Parts: sequence; structure tokens; C-alpha cells
Amino acid sequence: RDREAWGGGIAYADGKLYVTSGHRQVVQLDAATGALGWRTRTDAPVHAAPTVVGGRVYAVTVDDNLLTFDTATGTQGWTYQALTEPARLIGASSPAVAGDSVITAFASGEIVALRTANGNDLWNTPLNRESRSNALSEIRDVVGRPVVYRGDVYAISQAGAFSAIDLRSGQARWTLPVAGIGTPWPAGDVVYVVSRAGEVVCVARESGQVYWIRDLNEGLTGRRRAFWTGPILASNRLVVVSSHGDAVALDPKTGAPGARIRIGASGLITPIAVDGTIYVVTDNAQLVAIR
Repeated sequence: RDREAWGGGIAYADGKLYVTSGHRQVVQLDAATGALGWRTRTDAPVHAAPTVVGGRVYAVTVDDNLLTFDTATGTQGWTYQALTEPARLIGASSPAVAGDSVITAFASGEIVALRTANGNDLWNTPLNRESRSNALSEIRDVVGRPVVYRGDVYAISQAGAFSAIDLRSGQARWTLPVAGIGTPWPAGDVVYVVSRAGEVVCVARESGQVYWIRDLNEGLTGRRRAFWTGPILASNRLVVVSSHGDAVALDPKTGAPGARIRIGASGLITPIAVDGTIYVVTDNAQLVAIR
């Protein structure tokens, strides 16, 4: 009956599409024909794409409830209720699965690791700064996806904490005062992230030492400053897109800007790279392919 909703997303596994929706449902479709496999209703909207691994669908609702579903039947399995946070951003994160652990970020600023088999709590690490400078930093939401890479979990919060967390213990290896709503990109011995202020930060994975920072809004003030999303590393280029409709390639070693092209409209979603092509979805519903 609701005519308007937003959010959700899709995941693909074994010839099936799994779709979450702001209309309070999780759906399985045949990827080749679109035929409905099953549809399961949820108590609250889902504003992020699901994660599908090992016969389970994982999805987080807007009331910070992690739900699981059987991929074959759509039957709901175990759930995990995190702290409910009424003040949150218009966005959400998808869980990450590594081995027998699922790592999920919530609007409360919690990064939680659970057993995939039964949802038992392994560890819970808050991603918050002790000192906050303004009202916006009181919003602790973790919108970007947590990334598991070489035994660590990398995540960044709106409240101003960018951390590397040990996957086994949940102990933070290092934390930097960087606020953001994107997904970190670890590669080799470094990890990249884009801050809320439009800075691309390159950090040593092991120590958290900052190698370089590139301010993409340098020289711009007020409303002229752009929102930047990304980064992704493709063909030895670190690529970010902006709300001003730019795609920019940076040198991953130095942060020096290289090629810049116009994509025609705001880019608010992190692009992806496949087989030599970068794909960007713009705010006016265009799909742009960049060689």
C-alpha cells in the first residue's frame, strides 16, 4: 500500500538475485528470467543491499536489526538486535562475511562480529571519538561497509573514527580522527579512505601512519565544496567521483591528481570496476561507463 520508499539493493549468488527493499521485504528472483522464487516480509524497511554467503542472506533493517534468511526458502533464521539509534544518516551498510564470522556496522557506531551459524556475539567495538566538536559528530552512524582484509576489519564512522580492528579479538589496532560515510579500500600495505570533508587519506595498514592526504575541495568554500565518494583502485589509478559531476584519477602512491572527466551529473554512489571499465551510477539515473 505504501507508494513511496527508498533504499535496499541487490546481491547475486548461484543464478539468483536477492533484493532488499524500503517496502519491508526481501525477495529472491531468478537472474535469467526475473521469476519470483520467494518473498519474505520484514518488520522494518531495509536501506542497504543484502549480503549472500553460505546459503544465508544477511540484511540490516533501519531499526538496527540484523536479519538472516535461508537462500532456498526465504525462511527467517537468527536475528541480532543492536542498539537502536534514532539520529542516523540516510544510508546504511551491508554486512561482511569472513569464514564463520559476519561483521556488521550499525547506526549506533557499533562494529559487531557474530557467528554465522547461530548469531552468537564474538565481539563488539564502538567506532566513536571521545571528543566531539559539533552536533553533527554526535551522529555515530557507520554507513560505509566494513572491509575484511588480511585478518583486520577496516571501517570509518560519521562520528570521526577510522579504525583497523583485529578480526579475531575485536581490539582496535589503530584509530585515526577521520570522519566519513564511505567504504575504506585496503590494497597491499596501505588503506585508502575518503573523509566527509573531501580528503583522500592514504594510511599504512599495519601502523595507521598517514602517508599522504589530498584535499579534493582545496580552494573551494561553502556550497562550492563537493561531496566525494569512493575510492576504488583500478588500473593503478585511485578513482573518486563527486557531487559536482566529476570523476578524478589520483596517483595511488602520492595522491597527485591526474585525469579528470565530467560524468554529466552528481555521483553519490561509489563506482565499481570490471574488466577494464569503471561504472558510475549518477543522481539522475544514468549509468556511465568509463574506459
